[in-house]
Amino acid sequence: MSRPNQITESITLETFVGVNPFQTPTAEGTSIQAHENELRSRATKTKDEVVETTNLMYGSEKDPDNFPDGGTQAYLVLIGAFCGLFTAFGISNSAGAIESYVKNNQLKGVDQTSVSWVFSLHLAILYFGGVFFGPVFDKFGAKKPLLVGTILSTVGLIVVAQSTKLVHFVLSFGLLTALGCSIMMSPSVGAISHWFLRKRALASSIATMGGLVAGSVFGAVLPKLYESIGFDWAIRTMALICFVCSSISVVLVKGRDAMKPAQHEDIPWTTELSAFFRGLLDLSLLANKQFLLLAGASGLAEIVCMSTLTYLSSYAINHGVPFNQANLLITVVNVCGIPARILSGWMADRWGRFNIMFATSILSTIVIFALWFPAKGSVAFLYVFGVLFGIFTSAIVSLIPACAGQICSADQFGKVYGTLYFVLAFVMMIGMYLASVVISKGSHVDYSHLVLYEGGLGAGSAVAWLLARWSVVGWKWCKF
Repeated sequence: MSRPNQITESITLETFVGVNPFQTPTAEGTSIQAHENELRSRATKTKDEVVETTNLMYGSEKDPDNFPDGGTQAYLVLIGAFCGLFTAFGISNSAGAIESYVKNNQLKGVDQTSVSWVFSLHLAILYFGGVFFGPVFDKFGAKKPLLVGTILSTVGLIVVAQSTKLVHFVLSFGLLTALGCSIMMSPSVGAISHWFLRKRALASSIATMGGLVAGSVFGAVLPKLYESIGFDWAIRTMALICFVCSSISVVLVKGRDAMKPAQHEDIPWTTELSAFFRGLLDLSLLANKQFLLLAGASGLAEIVCMSTLTYLSSYAINHGVPFNQANLLITVVNVCGIPARILSGWMADRWGRFNIMFATSILSTIVIFALWFPAKGSVAFLYVFGVLFGIFTSAIVSLIPACAGQICSADQFGKVYGTLYFVLAFVMMIGMYLASVVISKGSHVDYSHLVLYEGGLGAGSAVAWLLARWSVVGWKWCKF
């Protein structure tokens, strides 16, 4: 980054940490010389604070100035990542609109716990694939993984359209579609870390907003398409839209050569391939306190977000809300998250990514207990909850990669990101399964217990984010 931009950032941080450059001495008799000495002392202190904060935020990078943080190519990559995550995250964000339909039609009579395995498995595969495809992106770039992911996710949705039995949905949606989305997720997210550093949180927010846009569109359109053209053609239409967006990502997304690991031409390819597979999962990270706390905080936050999106419509239908109104809740959550995600990214770059994650976890927990728990069949309460929940949880998907990038360098991001989501895969699968167990009988009481379950996990997430922050900077207030 150029020097003028660094100066601007320093001035912004100075105001934030509590040094008021416009404050004048109030004690009587204070001399002009004393005033000048005080201002000089403040300036020195502020400079030290800026250096310290810069080291905390970007110290994992060998050369923090070697990132474009803008420019034509960086913004094209950002557009491509948006399109890739439209598919990768958008399908899972729309799971509620699919779950609420198939549970009452193709899978009518199948118990709730069994149905939930389709969607729990989808999320587990989506995250579990990161351990393989993060390092694949580090090693081979973005184009080939994105192409393979595009094909698999499209074929998977086409097969979903033909599914009539539980095993069909498990194989098509839980495995094939999820695998394609997982392959696309790593290069779409990872490329952002190659092109952005100081604006990484904002860039990640914009890119992952693709999933919110997809969830908003499909959440509103699918119920109407079910009625007009049937389930099979509704899902085929979804597949076509995802294919177009995914194809754009194949064209636009690419990594930077400067971030690729060094190549050793004298090493036999068999040795290099063996080393590559051995390095897919960095188990040493499991002994790292910072990584474990980040994984715990991220996992709890993801469970709250995704299980609420999956079962919010079913909750509403269970309490007598009409089918279309219940499914529209998914659109409300996603639409309200779109501007909030951009704002949370900007706030995270300005005030610290871990700080924002802690704050949003507290706020989302409050709205769960204050609005969702007493809502029952009140459409007004449910819609207000959907608005606020969408706003406060919008940061989760976008800032977790940015937080992971804060504890590692860009050339190691794929491995750290992959290992993180490998852990999250198991956490998500267990968390989603437990949510389905809570509502296994489908009674009003069961769904009330689901809300308490979500609120408890939200509170745990807030505590975990606070501890994750503490593991790096302690209890002091600073940008982190």
